[in-house]
Amino acid sequence: MAVRNPAGVTGATPASALAARRAGLLLFSAEDHLGSHWARLILCEKDVDGVAIEWIKPDTVNEDWATLSPRGELPTLADREVVLYPARLVVEYLDERYPHPPLLPVEPAGRARARMIQHHISSHLYGLAEAGLATGAAAQKARKALQEELLGLARMFPARGFFMGNDMTVVDTAWAPLMWRLPSLGIPLDSVDGMRTYADRLFARGAFQRSLSAVERNLAG
Repeated sequence: MAVRNPAGVTGATPASALAARRAGLLLFSAEDHLGSHWARLILCEKDVDGVAIEWIKPDTVNEDWATLSPRGELPTLADREVVLYPARLVVEYLDERYPHPPLLPVEPAGRARARMIQHHISSHLYGLAEAGLATGAAAQKARKALQEELLGLARMFPARGFFMGNDMTVVDTAWAPLMWRLPSLGIPLDSVDGMRTYADRLFARGAFQRSLSAVERNLAG
């Protein structure tokens, strides 16, 4: 799967244009948004073909997106009659919709643990990172809290393999977009034991490189 813009539909009304694009997968994504990047990475790891990416620009109205996601949630995934958001639900749906390669362990206990970890990353750490991108005292506090969380997890970053063992899981796909942004938040990858080695292993994957938007490529990974 390559990240691309959807083809236009010439001479169609907005409603029919949206219906035409929704004949396959349609992902509404921002060029520098953690959850959006996570969803794009899943699509690339699954090597899903025929995905249309609709880029949401700041301060620009996108009527199709507003129709499907009235609350303005990103990412938003449309798969024919199914519309899903936010990122966690999009990722779970894609893993079930495209089961190969699987991104959850086979055994129930492992699946539950993977879901718990990725939920903590996406709901808590992503929030701190997004808050840290702003300016002011609140942003500084968020960056400090994020770094402290990472320091507490240092012993869990694997010297080889992946976060939960030899196989890549949804947990690794959640970590990668966050780690890619850490230097831009003033948190060097070398500041946490074991994190750079693990992060570089994730960044080297072809799927990760394909998942990057033009804006994200300019971030220091």
